[in-house]
Formats: sequence, structure tokens, C-alpha cells
Amino acid sequence: MGQPKKGEKLADLVIVESPTKARTLQRFLGDKYIVESSIGHINNLESGREADRSGPVVGINQDFEPIWGLERGATTRINNLNKIAKKSDLIYLAADPDREGEGIAYHVANALIEKRQPKEKFRRVVFHEITEKAVKEAFEDAGNINMDLVNAHIGRRLVDRLVGFSLSGLTSSLLRLKRLSVGRVQSVAVSIIKDKEDEIKAFNPNEYWNIYADFSIDDKSYKGKLHELDGKSGKDLIISNKEESGNIEDQIKNIDFNIESVKTSERTSKPRSPFTTSSLQQDASSRLRLSPSRTMAIAQQLFQGIDLGSGEEGLITYMRTDSTVLSAESMKNISDYIIKSYGDNYFSERKYKTRSANAQEAHEAIRPTSISRTPTSIKDVLDNDQFRLYDLIWKRTVASQMAESKNRKTTVTTSSSNGEYFKFRSESDELVFDGFKKLFPEKEGEKLPSLEEGSFVKLDAVEKEQKFTLPPPRYSEASLIKAMEDLGIGRPSTYASILKTIRDKRYIWVINRSIYLSPIGNVLVEELKDEFSDSFMDYKFTEKMEKELDLISNGSLKREDFVKDFWGDFSPLIGNLAIRAEENPRDPSEYNFIKTNIICSSKSPCINSETGKYFEESDRPLGNKSMNEKLEIMPRLQWIRFRNKKGDGAFLACEDRECKVTADESAWIAGGRRRERELAKLKQVMTEKSIH
Repeated sequence: MGQPKKGEKLADLVIVESPTKARTLQRFLGDKYIVESSIGHINNLESGREADRSGPVVGINQDFEPIWGLERGATTRINNLNKIAKKSDLIYLAADPDREGEGIAYHVANALIEKRQPKEKFRRVVFHEITEKAVKEAFEDAGNINMDLVNAHIGRRLVDRLVGFSLSGLTSSLLRLKRLSVGRVQSVAVSIIKDKEDEIKAFNPNEYWNIYADFSIDDKSYKGKLHELDGKSGKDLIISNKEESGNIEDQIKNIDFNIESVKTSERTSKPRSPFTTSSLQQDASSRLRLSPSRTMAIAQQLFQGIDLGSGEEGLITYMRTDSTVLSAESMKNISDYIIKSYGDNYFSERKYKTRSANAQEAHEAIRPTSISRTPTSIKDVLDNDQFRLYDLIWKRTVASQMAESKNRKTTVTTSSSNGEYFKFRSESDELVFDGFKKLFPEKEGEKLPSLEEGSFVKLDAVEKEQKFTLPPPRYSEASLIKAMEDLGIGRPSTYASILKTIRDKRYIWVINRSIYLSPIGNVLVEELKDEFSDSFMDYKFTEKMEKELDLISNGSLKREDFVKDFWGDFSPLIGNLAIRAEENPRDPSEYNFIKTNIICSSKSPCINSETGKYFEESDRPLGNKSMNEKLEIMPRLQWIRFRNKKGDGAFLACEDRECKVTADESAWIAGGRRRERELAKLKQVMTEKSIH
């Protein structure tokens, strides 16, 4: 940071959150401004030894007002900013355009005001894309800090502190485990996963059989599936066992068939709306296999600026948004691009409305800042993940203004012709106009040959297929985000951090992209639901809180009332949990064992987390040998949690005393790529049928 000389008059000061953003803005704004970074947040709710502890929890006083303390290194940052501010006529606060950004701007302004900077010097600048045009327009329209957004930001931090500080220690004592973390939203997210886990455990599979037939006429052949039998079709047609399917097969083999009908229909498919934060995280997870936190980190880079050779420039609009709206200018640019590149018939103007009832500030959707900047044109200046994500955003944005695709569906019904009642259905789906699918091509299925109604066909073969009904699918990170969004839990800006937290805390395991509930996550939710099922652990209650935070952000609700009402309902329940933690703590052995279907043998080895290799008999066991007595009642490989002076942990072990194979918890859930590869070899542990 350059320091002003004595008596020197500097340009106006602009303060942003990050050095990258500062460099980009400096290039756009020129010498009339000096752009510096606060390097993120400067304040946090106090929690150290010097904090006032007279309020309900540390960092909140008796009037439910926050007690702020400076982040580490923030004093130096503020002092440096103040030296420049003294020589500047105006101070522009250019943090991100959301509640968190408004909070950063507020805290930076207050810190400089405490250094005797006049309030009149401050201006708030808001822009949703970091391009020269957008930035300069924002400076021409500079205003004041939005205190409603600040209060919503602070209100969220206060209730999160009230929950976290009140419950984390109590639940750790109750469960006799160290380092547990409870959060207003994160614990509800784990509860969603537990509900799915309970649903899967309660599921009982049912056997059913499908029957297929191969037909031919002349040199044409096709396959059909039994669709109707004795007037029963769809869900009413159930072939429940092998004997029944065999009887039907025998009947079919002695029947003549003809083509009863050939029907064609056209259907159209519309493109999806431009990306919101949630839909971007979901699509990036399913298409690119990027975690939500990784997606947001890359999106942050694309937003703040990438060096294109002539300097850094933002490639996408702000990536934390509920909105699917596109600006009129961007829609005009998109339409021009589509018509020029693909033709008039590929363009179809669409205006999208934000569906989210809790939609935050009036943002645009996530889109490229320049449609003419195609992914291939800048591929050389992006790393692989940056390119893939930018490519996805660019295509989704352009596709949103493209024509519908058109498919021709053909359905052939092949029926018995001798009075018996068997009908087989054959279907094909042919793309006749790709429209927006030009950007997202799909693999086409097999086409049916040209067939005529009334034609007799030859039955070539009959096939039977045994199937079982499947349990509900486990959540992936993408589908969990969708569930949270549908339930109104959390905000777009929090989804990625929530998933990262519950994963890092080992409340969940992500194996082969599926989310499994850990034993600690399971028991934690059980205990929290016992006491807080009608408050923050209830989905409707959590959704209501999000709506109330939105009311604060638009000035319809006072922050003070929101926090006091929450604490009034919440605090009596804490006392109940405290009594249970003191008088009746849980025995960890009740919930720290999980049966698996791994048998300790050379054919199903475990992974040594220290070496990343399979265990050898000469390897020393990982874990506490004093727990061996527990193994006598456990017939297969188990999770065993142990505690010692160095902390707590878990290891896998088997019942056979001659078996020396064990593996610790980190071998299963560590995040490194090397271990992930090793863990893939053990996927059967969590995916095969239970041995219970």
C-alpha cells in the first residue's frame, strides 16, 4: 500500500474486500481513485477472554446488541486505510452487493469513523459485475449504506451465535464427545439427511418381473415391453415372482401377434432459466463433479477478475443470487449472438421471473459479462476448472434465450391376435429440431423401424427380468442443496459453507457422490430433535426465520424484536438440555458401532490411512487396543470410537482376535485425492446390502 507524503492530496479512496478486486477496479477507475482492500471481514463477535460475558452468550450483551472485536491483523489494515483516508475527500465502500457485503462496508466505515473520519465522507457503491461500464455507472450513482441489509446481516449472526454457543458445549457433554459443533442451519441440514437415512432403513424391497419380447417383420426387428395383461396396465400390472413370470412366458410363446397401433406425437422442451447460486451449484456438481465449495471458489475468481492479457476483468456477474432475471441490455446482446451464430429460427425471447419466495436483493442471474466472450475464445487464459465452469454458465445463459427443441415420439402397440389379452409397448424418441439443445446435445436412443398398423409380426424371443423396488436415493450434494432450497433453509450464499462444515465435522460422509449419515451425525440430530423439534430443528420454523430475516432486510421488521423473540422461545429449552447433560450423559458405546459387510480377510483389506496402502499383517494397528474387549460381541468389521488423553477418534476393527486389520476414521473420510482413490476401492462398505 502506497503511503501519502506530508501535505500530499490523494485521490478518493475506494475500499473493497479482496486484492484481486482492488487491482481490477484500479485499472477501470484510473488515477482519480486509489483502490485498497480490507481483506475480507474486519470484525467478529467477541469470544475471547476479554469479551463481555454478561449477556445471554459471549459476544452479545444484555440488550441483545452485538459486541464486536477486531479480526486478527485488522488493526493494521484499518490504520493503513486511515492514513490514506485522511488525504481523501471521499471514501467509497465497494464491497459485494449482498447482506454480507453491506455488513463489511458498515464495519469498515465504523472503524474509520472511530479514527475520526467524518461520516459525510462515506459513499456506498454497488455493482453486480466487475466491468468498466458497470463500475463507472455505479460510482455515478453512489449512495448510502443500506442499514436494513446490515441489520439482517447482524440479526443472522446474532441468532447463529446464540444457537452455536449455547448448544455446542452442552451436546458435547451430553454425548461425552469432544469438539462437537451445533449450528442453526447446519444442524437442520444434517436432520434432512437423517430423515432420508431413516426412510432408507425403513424401506422393504418388493420383487417384480419385467417381460420383453423381440418381434420382427420382413427384415425389420424391434423390442417391446409387456404393458398390458388381461386389462391391467401401468402400476396395476405386477408380476411378483419367477413362477408367475414363467407361466406368462409360456402363454406368450404360443400366441400370434400383430401391430395394433402406431402413434406419433410431437413434444417440445423449453430451456432452463439462467443460473442462480443454487442451480449453479447443483449443475456444477452433477455435470462437472465439482463440490459446492469448489464451485463457489471458482465463481468468485471469475467474478473478481481474470487477466485476459490487457488486465483483469470480471467474466461473470455476482455469483450469490436468487434471481433468474436478465437485464434488457444482456438479453439484446444474447439475441444478437444467437441470430448471428445460429439463425433466426434458433432465437426465442424469454423473460424469467424469480421463483424464490425468499429472494434476497434485486440481483441479476449469474451470466457472462460479455456474451461475445465465448468459452473457446478465452480458454488459453483459464485453468481447466475455470474454463469448465465458465463454459457451463455461458451455455446456460445463451440457451435460456433459444428456441424450444422438438422431438417426435413414436409409440407402437403390439397385441395378441387370437383373443388372448397381451399388449407390448415399444417407444422411440427422435429429435427433429435441436433448438437450445445445440448447446447441450443429448445422446439419441434407438429408433423404431417403419411399421404399419394391422401387420402380423413374428415373435422371435421372450425375455424375463427380475427386479426389486429400490429405496429412495441418497442425497448427493446437489440434491441436498435442492432440498434445502425447497424447504427455505439457508441462503444461496450459505449452502456451500454449510455442506463443507458438516462434512469437515464428520457428521456426514460423501462416498461415490452419495451422502451417508455418520453415527455422530445421527445421534446429534436425535438429541437435538428431542429438545428442539418445535424450534430451530423444525423445517417450518427455520423457513420462518429466513423469511423474518428478509423482512428485516426490507425494513418491515426490527432486528431487536427478531432476536429477542427467538431467545425468548429458545432459552427455556437450553435449561432442559443442560440438566440432561449433567444428570444423564449418554454412553458413547451406544451409538459408536456400525455393522458393515466387510469381513477381515486378504480379499477385503482395509486401507492404512497413514500410508494410503492396504494393510499388511506387519502393520501396527491404528487405534486404542484397550477397546478389544468390545470386539467379542461384534461379528464383523466395526466402527469403534475411542477416547484418550490425546483426544478422540475412531478405527475399524474386526471381531476375530487373530485378525490384525484395522483402519482409522480418516481413511474413510479424508479429503485428499489420493485417499479418495483408495476409498473408491472400499465403496462396497456403504453401498452393498446390510448384513443386519
